[in-house]
Amino acid sequence: MKNAVPVSEITLANEGDKTESRSSTSSSGLWIEVVTILLFVAALVAGLGFWKEWISSIDRMICTFCVLVGLIVAFCRSEWRGERSNARIFFGLALFCIAGAILGACYGLGRPKLAGIACGVTLAAWSLLRIVGESVQNSLLFGLVVGIPSLVDSFADRGGFDWLESVALSVTSGLADAVELSHVVEGQKLLFGMGIADRFSCVDDWDSVLSFFSIAIFCILCFRRNLVGGVLTAILSVITWIAVRGTAWVAIVWLGNMRGVWYEWSIGLEVGLFLFGALLVVSIDQFLAALLEPIPLEFTNLDFPLFVFLWNWICGLPKLTLSLPLRDDDFSREMEDDYDS
Repeated sequence: MKNAVPVSEITLANEGDKTESRSSTSSSGLWIEVVTILLFVAALVAGLGFWKEWISSIDRMICTFCVLVGLIVAFCRSEWRGERSNARIFFGLALFCIAGAILGACYGLGRPKLAGIACGVTLAAWSLLRIVGESVQNSLLFGLVVGIPSLVDSFADRGGFDWLESVALSVTSGLADAVELSHVVEGQKLLFGMGIADRFSCVDDWDSVLSFFSIAIFCILCFRRNLVGGVLTAILSVITWIAVRGTAWVAIVWLGNMRGVWYEWSIGLEVGLFLFGALLVVSIDQFLAALLEPIPLEFTNLDFPLFVFLWNWICGLPKLTLSLPLRDDDFSREMEDDYDS
């Protein structure tokens, strides 16, 4: 008799997934495109000054490129066939109404930054009504990604970038102490014996934190990362920027002390650090994707499946559908019959 115990699967799913899992051809609805185009045009006109300012620096252009390419790949990999349920139509119309209200506030209050959020909500509504084979969470993710410009500016207005620059300065100072490079901290600068380390800006550079974050968003969209892996990739991209910037400054100062020459920060160095950082972010994303793989059912302890349940549930978030092992009752009865005989 074989030692392996056959298992079967049971699937736990939320009610929304049950309704949307039925495959059928999506019905036509030209009104969806009409409303989407009207809202997009209104958002572009309302935030024209904001959009011009957004694409004025190289890192924001990199962010825009990464988001657009990532969305194109994500749309190509999406499941478009399915049933447009009444719940989807209701939530889609609600999102369209929210986008219209945000545009009204944008025009009324004179805050063009809200136009980016309106674009995000509009795209979320469109994808919710058109990409009917996907979960609602994916549609909301697409809208959140389009709203990145407004979210980035809001983060900057609240001093987020200033705080990150202070952290990068502190990390660089600690690395300099570790390799015994004498220096003095003065404001947002590090004074070394042969020069000043003052390039800690989070924006407007090739190797800015926004460029690193853009690569993370690109990976999340292209490879369809789940919630936990995506959030960790985004957070670690910022930590990677801090580590790369600090290590670069310490290496420059150490090499300058060895050769007696101070090396200035250059565009070539920025591009090189951006490419190196992009490679690190992609590697981190691949590592997290391999680490957060669900546990196969054949490696499950059938007497204590709680750990597998929790791990697979976390790895699959935000989708609540998961599979659990279930003992084969027929096989168990055959073992009992063999034992009795």
